Amino acid sequence: MDATTIVLPSDPAPPRKPSLPLLAAIVPVIAGVVLWLVTGSLFALCFAALGPLMLVASFFDGLRSRGRERKRAQLEADAAWERAEAELERLHLEEHTSVWRSDPDVASAVDEPPLRGHTDLDCDTAVVIGRGQARSRVRATGGDDDRSRSFRERAARLDDAPICVPLGGGICVRAAEPVAAAVVRALVMQLCLRFGPAQLGLTGDGVSRWGLAELPHAGRRRARFRLRLGEDGDRADAMICVRAPGEEPPDGVTTVIDCGVPARARARTPQGSIELVTEALSAQQALALGAGIAARAYTEAQVPDRVALDELDTAHQRGLAAIFGRGERGDLVIDLIDDGPHAIVTGMTGTGKSELLISWVAAIAAAHPPEQVAFVLIDFKGGTAFDPLRVLPHVVAVVTDLDADGARRGVGSLSAELRRREAALADSGARDVNECPDLARLVIVVDEFAALLQEHSKL
Repeated sequence: MDATTIVLPSDPAPPRKPSLPLLAAIVPVIAGVVLWLVTGSLFALCFAALGPLMLVASFFDGLRSRGRERKRAQLEADAAWERAEAELERLHLEEHTSVWRSDPDVASAVDEPPLRGHTDLDCDTAVVIGRGQARSRVRATGGDDDRSRSFRERAARLDDAPICVPLGGGICVRAAEPVAAAVVRALVMQLCLRFGPAQLGLTGDGVSRWGLAELPHAGRRRARFRLRLGEDGDRADAMICVRAPGEEPPDGVTTVIDCGVPARARARTPQGSIELVTEALSAQQALALGAGIAARAYTEAQVPDRVALDELDTAHQRGLAAIFGRGERGDLVIDLIDDGPHAIVTGMTGTGKSELLISWVAAIAAAHPPEQVAFVLIDFKGGTAFDPLRVLPHVVAVVTDLDADGARRGVGSLSAELRRREAALADSGARDVNECPDLARLVIVVDEFAALLQEHSKL
């Protein structure tokens, strides 16, 4: 049995019925009769009366012993049940503490600030939508009476537990506007207390409408996970919205919370419906908590002295997103499609421009296969800057200034490649590469762009 299994005491066995000493009772009767026949004395018959007296005495002595045995067994059973009840209370308390530490709501996060590890948000991240009855990991075995069945039912049930749903499924709160806004503030503030601005960004019209614009997470378009508040706004990874009571939730939303008042709510998920108590925050409470979160975010904002490329996560997003650096707000994510399509790296000699370009190309190559992106590397600073990248299958050409004729042919071939791509897009009726999946993106990386223009002014 594991540490969360309680073995229930069995019912005390009924004590055996006392046996009657019939043989011992018959012997005095026979002996008394024999003496009477031999002696003829009536007093000998008194000896025969000892048999029935012994029989009656033994019977009542057995009843008394049986009563003592029954009482002792009942006391032992009661003590065993008390131990089982105490063990159940202890295990439920430990489990209650553990689940709230693992999945804290705002009250729990304020009472014990959660640790912010390196685990990022994703669509499976759990968000606490309220308190209710959940299934406990405690189990009870043994016993088949009513008391045992009732105990097993209580053991399998954890009251006042966090009710969690995956954030990526979206949440719709159906209630009157003041109640719905208060519930949404609590849901968002819970996430902001658990995750920093680099991990979570808030977008949408609900940010300002529900009094959350002062949070450092607001407007963070480069956060690794974007949560849209409301139904209007940019593309996001998840959504929390509000509807009036009785209105249908938006398509794609998998969790609907119906609130009459926060203390009485019902959540509907693909797994079924559950009664729960939701958390709610006023605008003033959200403002006060937001100030504390902003102060914490400022304190935690430090640029590391050194970071290796293999210490960074790999960006798994559409486009050409890549993580190749870490700033005071976390890992730096840049998408050449959303943020580009062109980029320039400037700096004094020796400040690491070439190393940054190498890291950027390597990060893109790590996140996207050769079928999606190809690189042409142009090095007009000695010809060796891009040597570490030559082994990448994404690299289709390396042009250097060491071979003047080769450089002219390489630059000329770029113009031909551009015309070929324009023709491919025209033939497929596509406006850009996004609509032409058979055409990989081509990224031209130039070290010392000024030198390239000087040598090839017609480029």
